[in-house]
Amino acid sequence: MFIKLLMRFLIIAAPLLLAACSMARPALVYSPGATVDTLSAAVSLSVTTADSGMSGSGFLVYRRPDQLHLVLLSPFGTTMIEIFSNGEQITLLYPGSSTAYVGRIADLPVKGGLQGWRLMRWVMDAAPSDLPGQNGTIERTGSHGVVEKVTFENGLVTAKSTKNGDKVYYSRYTVAGGVPFAAELDLRNSQDDRIRMVLDEPEVNAPLENAAFLPRLEGVKVLPLSQLKGL
Repeated sequence: MFIKLLMRFLIIAAPLLLAACSMARPALVYSPGATVDTLSAAVSLSVTTADSGMSGSGFLVYRRPDQLHLVLLSPFGTTMIEIFSNGEQITLLYPGSSTAYVGRIADLPVKGGLQGWRLMRWVMDAAPSDLPGQNGTIERTGSHGVVEKVTFENGLVTAKSTKNGDKVYYSRYTVAGGVPFAAELDLRNSQDDRIRMVLDEPEVNAPLENAAFLPRLEGVKVLPLSQLKGL
């Protein structure tokens, strides 16, 4: 009788056990200490604020620690906006109107979906833990001097937050050239703005020319960032 009951239990439980195993997230195999020093990828982007929203696709190039160039294209393939971030400086170039807004990241307008770009350097800083397989949440001072709470899963960063209420979530991790990186980033700042980026066809740690991070402003009307109202 006991054996019959045991067999019935195994027959019922086996599919459930197999389903649970298939749902478990396998640990990624990557080189210890590997970090994203440069990144180029196709990108899908959506920006949502309390009073507006926009979305688009394009490409992104990044060089650690603080250089970023984002290009957003219209559905017809024309360039809507280029964003260049280099240290404390940021340039927003609108080719359609031959206009660029230049200034410091700290001077970005409060409204219009631009506040989130203040946090891009912080968002891109998501190096794996020095402790392989680390799980749980810790508080630390990040490489940009920001006090943050960081959540790790299998040694990879899955979430970060600051005392100001800014949060970013990392998901859809993959490995390219032995380097782990999150293909989806979801930023939510203290102003309730949300920036979601999905990266595709990434190239990690390939050499990037300095020209990739320099806006071409010949024949462009350059205005101070303070005159910009929103994206």
